Amino acid sequence: MCNNIDISSNEKEFTKKICDLIKDQSNKNILKKGSFTFVLSGGRTPKIIFDNLAINYKDSIDWEKIHFFWLDERCVEPSNNESNFKLANDHLISKLNKVGSINRIKGEIEPNLAAKDYNDQILKFFGNNEVKFDFVLLGMGEDGHVASLFPKSNELKNEKELVLLTDKKHKGYRRITLGFNFINSISFKLLLIKGNEKLSVYNNENNLPINKIDNTKIFYID
Repeated sequence: MCNNIDISSNEKEFTKKICDLIKDQSNKNILKKGSFTFVLSGGRTPKIIFDNLAINYKDSIDWEKIHFFWLDERCVEPSNNESNFKLANDHLISKLNKVGSINRIKGEIEPNLAAKDYNDQILKFFGNNEVKFDFVLLGMGEDGHVASLFPKSNELKNEKELVLLTDKKHKGYRRITLGFNFINSISFKLLLIKGNEKLSVYNNENNLPINKIDNTKIFYID
């Protein structure tokens, strides 16, 4: 577990710090290797990040060299309001003139095929290079889950898989998620925590999925 916590006093400061970090990391990677792989997640906190990026960072980030992937997805149509893709597309991607690529999880097709398709997309993207993403936005649930890796779920046992399909529904949906080892391999992991209750869960429980993610930078707001 990491104690690298940046505390913000208000939402505007919190959002700006995160967006500035995304800008800095994307520019750094683009300068170094010509591209930036950005793994997105769903939820209320990423939504405000997406909105701010679309409004205030449209010209300061080279979006044509950004390649979007997703941390996890519900098995739903991309037009469904529960879709993590829809959230990111509505609030960020559709507002940009051009992006490098959109590599979404096809939640609308048969779940096992969707998991295989996403795994294949990732492998094809990296080709003969190391399969390693540059940056991920992480959140955590009140139960300590991260991505769609839930406490006591069978997916926790399959740490080596790149992509997993949950064997049961969580809050009404089966889900497709990146696996633990793959998430941990991501170069920069940014964990967003809102509220003291979630921070307490993160700090006090050592056997939850979120605690298996190491070397995270944490941005916190109460």
